[in-house]
Amino acid sequence: MRVDYKIVYSRRRTLAIVIRHGLVTVRAPLGCKIKHIEHLIQTKQPWIQRHLSHQQSQPAALSWQQRGTLLFKGTLLNVVCSRAAKSNISVVGHNLLIEVSDRVASVNLSAWQNQLFSQWLKTQANMVFQPRLSSWAQTMDISFRELKLGQWQRRWGYCDSNGVIGLNWRLIMAPEWVSDYVMVHELAHREVMDHSAAFWQIIDRYVPEYPQAQAWLSYYQQQLVK
Repeated sequence: MRVDYKIVYSRRRTLAIVIRHGLVTVRAPLGCKIKHIEHLIQTKQPWIQRHLSHQQSQPAALSWQQRGTLLFKGTLLNVVCSRAAKSNISVVGHNLLIEVSDRVASVNLSAWQNQLFSQWLKTQANMVFQPRLSSWAQTMDISFRELKLGQWQRRWGYCDSNGVIGLNWRLIMAPEWVSDYVMVHELAHREVMDHSAAFWQIIDRYVPEYPQAQAWLSYYQQQLVK
């Protein structure tokens, strides 16, 4: 079966295939021969068809309470809700146990579960992201002033001119290699504030699989924000 795709050339070192919204894009180094690109497409055709079919069959986005499942660090967990003497969240095997205090009125149960889950995610992100961001900064030999966690619907992070790095705490739901890409992306802005070729060269040096990370975030965005 023939695969339709477009090619985007840039100053990168490797070939990569990105599948997003049912479209196949090949990111290629400048001067890359078309025969190398065609060979990659032929080799990866089963993988491409599998991902295209998966995207086309993806159902409309539901809230985590409707789905009964949640992503945490890239692992899909089953949500088990119950009542207890004290509200608490814990991970046991492949289950996320959300216990809500008996004192919470039933009419407020759903909102309380959502608030409890959000607070738990923030706590987990705070424990994980600070040391990892510092580690990446050391690896890249780039400094930053402080890390701020927030929640935004349309961005995963930011870097301002004062050296403040912002990360969306919901990234704790993504696999480590995906949240690492966002950290490297924002740290790279300490060197290059725009998205020029020089900026993407920095990204490619440390996370050459970044197109896959971008595709993952695009595909799972609804699950991360709902």
